[in-house]
Amino acid sequence: MKTKITISVLAVLVAIVTGCAQLGVKKEATAEEKARLANEYLAKAQQQETQGDLVEALESYKLALTVDPDNKMALGKRAEFEKKLNALAEENYKAGLEFQRMGRYSQARQKFLTAVRYKPEYPEAVEMLKAERLDTQRVKDSFPYVIKPGEQLAHVAERYYRDYLKHYLIGAYNQVDDATRIAAGQTIKVPVVEGVACFMTPDEAEALSRQRPGPLPAEVVIVKGVATHSARAGDTLAQVSQQYYGIKDKADLIAKYNNLKEAAGFKVGRKLLIPQVVGVPFAGAASVETPKPDALPKLPPEAKVAAPPVQPEPAPEPAKEPPAPVVDQPAEYRQQGIELYRSKSYPAAIVEFKKVLNVAPKDSASLKYISQAHFELGLAAFEQKSYLEAAENFKASLSYNKSCDKCGDYIRKSEDTYKEQHYNDGLTHFQNERLADAIREWQLVYAVDPNYRDVGRNLQKARTLQERLEAIKQSKPQ
Repeated sequence: MKTKITISVLAVLVAIVTGCAQLGVKKEATAEEKARLANEYLAKAQQQETQGDLVEALESYKLALTVDPDNKMALGKRAEFEKKLNALAEENYKAGLEFQRMGRYSQARQKFLTAVRYKPEYPEAVEMLKAERLDTQRVKDSFPYVIKPGEQLAHVAERYYRDYLKHYLIGAYNQVDDATRIAAGQTIKVPVVEGVACFMTPDEAEALSRQRPGPLPAEVVIVKGVATHSARAGDTLAQVSQQYYGIKDKADLIAKYNNLKEAAGFKVGRKLLIPQVVGVPFAGAASVETPKPDALPKLPPEAKVAAPPVQPEPAPEPAKEPPAPVVDQPAEYRQQGIELYRSKSYPAAIVEFKKVLNVAPKDSASLKYISQAHFELGLAAFEQKSYLEAAENFKASLSYNKSCDKCGDYIRKSEDTYKEQHYNDGLTHFQNERLADAIREWQLVYAVDPNYRDVGRNLQKARTLQERLEAIKQSKPQ
């Protein structure tokens, strides 16, 4: 009787996923078949463990538990590997945040991707990957900005977003791999991003209005002056909003302008900047020019202006030959890079060309060669089916050479091939009732593009089926 009930439940569960793939209901495996299958999974897991493939080994141990839920070895290894992989994921995620904080966006993305590989359901890492991509649908508009001496992207983010840590949005929109390469006099575009307040002066807003039809995006907040408020005991943002705007619902505006994470609880005496917004009644005494905060948040070390090259200390006696001028150093780096490029040592060549560009950001030869080096690395990675690595190199190539016609095509081709491959592999695994394998493949797709086909729905269905099958096995009498 129980066997009939089990088969009926399985049939119902299969019906849940018929929109994704068709599964056949197999007869209950014998104890010998289960033992053989479990041993196969365990042997495969041990081999993968020996090879250092912890992610694959964990999945194999999980598969062993689907046929032998009480297997002590598989249970122990699953717990051990989950702990290890979670730690590795956390380590890479934190490293990614640090690289991002320093403005090294390409390196940050690699770390976030690694974190997702170790722990596919890592929401923070997935969100950072989405942010690094800055999908064009999220950008409502943009406006040009010329970098001033001493400025970097962190300063620009502080000025317009009131949060210097959001410099990665500007970097992503301008396809900057490394924020330390930004130079004074360079023109960038500041994106108006969906859901991110962008504070402008009336003149800046007027200039933006002239370049676009229709009203400005809702994210644009026009600030014509700022009042300073010293927080008193018991103050809340709602009370401060009532005091300056006559209504309490501008608390969120004050929080964004002061980059406050909490709506209350700020220290007594803290200086709050209250923006006088165009079109909103204001009761405070605001200065015409927006004052700077008490102190600009500490910028990442690499985001500061690069120090000039260290000159040799003068010898105590006049030297027969003066030290080589600084301009010769880039020439040496450039020549070394070209030689490495010609010998197809592309990663080493890139290092040398970056040395040149740190000193001379517009060096045409270095820009040409470094772009082509990244392009060659992209082709090699694509040939090896490392599609995400290929896409990153094609993006880097495009960042150094905006006229690279092939780069955009290869970026799309790499990303589309990656998603299609893992999506189809997931379908194959699903059709063969290898749910854990299917889930792993679809998680890779979801981490890159959660809107790809119906991958989100497939994942949910596969997880639901896996959970219910596991519940059925657990409920069966031993």
